[in-house]
Amino acid sequence: MEGQCIAGKYRLARLLGKGGMGSVWLAEHLSLRTPVAIKLIDVEAAKNAGARARFDREAQLAARIRSAHVVKVLDHGLTDDGLPYIAMECLAGETLRDRLSARGRITLAETAKVVSHVCRALARAHEAGLVHRDIKPENIFMAREDDGEIVKILDFGVAKATDALSMAGVDPTRTGALLGTPYYMSPEQAKGLKSVDYRSDLWSLGIVVFECLTGQRPFTAPALGPLIAKILGTPAPALSAAAPSARVPAEVEAWMRKALAVDPDARFASARELAEAFMVASGTADSMERGPSAGLPGARSPSAAGSRAGAWDTADTVALAPSGAPPPAAATLPAAAATLAVAAVTPPAVAPPAAAAPRAPAGPAAAPGAVAAAAPAVRGLIWAVVVLGIALLAVGGVLAATLLR
Repeated sequence: MEGQCIAGKYRLARLLGKGGMGSVWLAEHLSLRTPVAIKLIDVEAAKNAGARARFDREAQLAARIRSAHVVKVLDHGLTDDGLPYIAMECLAGETLRDRLSARGRITLAETAKVVSHVCRALARAHEAGLVHRDIKPENIFMAREDDGEIVKILDFGVAKATDALSMAGVDPTRTGALLGTPYYMSPEQAKGLKSVDYRSDLWSLGIVVFECLTGQRPFTAPALGPLIAKILGTPAPALSAAAPSARVPAEVEAWMRKALAVDPDARFASARELAEAFMVASGTADSMERGPSAGLPGARSPSAAGSRAGAWDTADTVALAPSGAPPPAAATLPAAAATLAVAAVTPPAVAPPAAAAPRAPAGPAAAPGAVAAAAPAVRGLIWAVVVLGIALLAVGGVLAATLLR
């Protein structure tokens, strides 16, 4: 397929990866001359109406989520052969699976970044009433950008693992058959419940965190049946038992127990709560950019998912001012107004004792001197008024005596 033109817009350059339903190619946008990633569904999978519907749904759902932590869908359509395709932003980097395969496990700080960024994406999805259903290291991408690394979620809209297995025509009970995704299934997914909600994604992220910190999955088995039995009936091992050399804080152990509670009601209530709790437990809250609290949308219950998110709507794109910042008006006060404001709360200066050496007053201190200088003139005016009054009384007395004669 290399060199093939897709929909008259994209030329396939190189195969990037291949999965059970299709493949992803590096391609070039012919008119813009920019790289894109093209996802194609396999011919055989495209014959299945359910598979095609899920492929189309993936494009539609991912395009609806406005977050820097979800891979951007640029285009969606049909090839000349009538097969659906998805054009996505081309990312440089590696999946979390690639990183774990190369290094075994990652640090607590690196894990905190994964949790923070993935939870931002999940919170956006959950607000919109969407459940990813397939959170795993293969669907978490560590993208390199000019100012560092950003974590993005891939493959929104994928169906539950049991549907994917039956769709592929594979016997899920066969030893070793397609256990990559089931390792991260929540208990409710493992039971095949239809009422799987956003808390299933939070469980799956807990499994990812366990693997990040220990290099191991908490639940393993040679076949799907025994694996499901472990997920439903066996508590996850302690992080310290799985990887003693990791030296995981006790607070993170407690966080993990809550994240992997079999009862969904006993887990964290939202992606935001899960992320904030991990930052505190891991001691990374101060070293990070306060992502979960300052830039993370608040997830709500499924019943409220249809409404918009209020103050958190633009959290991915708008930097919020610190709550303790002064109001903007304070910086624009005229100098005179600022002086008056200070004077209103400043007590008057106390006059120095008479024996103190005379000092030249500075600034506003000259005002009392001006009042003192004006005192003799005021006293003179008062005496003049008194003398004039006496004179008038005297004249009045003479006139009265004359009239009485």
